[in-house]
Amino acid sequence: MKAKMIWANFSVKDAKRTHQFYTHLGFTPNKSNDPKLASFLFGDNNFVIHFFEQGSQIDEYLSSGSKVSEIIFTLSAQTEAEVKEWVDKVKEAGGTVFNEAARDATNHYGFAFADPDGHKFNILLMEKGM
Repeated sequence: MKAKMIWANFSVKDAKRTHQFYTHLGFTPNKSNDPKLASFLFGDNNFVIHFFEQGSQIDEYLSSGSKVSEIIFTLSAQTEAEVKEWVDKVKEAGGTVFNEAARDATNHYGFAFADPDGHKFNILLMEKGM
């Protein structure tokens, strides 16, 4: 067997709010006519993440709320300045930065945030030669 595609599905409280949040961060919306779905393309390969509003078909598969993080996605950054821009955009859009921008033990620079529903992301600069 071979999967032709892979994408992620999350449960959110308000698809409209989620759409506004990720649009503010600059992600490209993935076309959908479903008002209970906010869908976006991430990265150069257009990885799709669907954000289904609670009360839709996603309830059958995912528990509502976000008591724990089911997964954390890492998005790459090109420069330290870009990481800092992400921090500002996330805060402006209503996200929560739970790990401030800094270098880690491996000298990678980045930060971690949660969207309004608590789904976690990490922005990371992995410079070559470090």
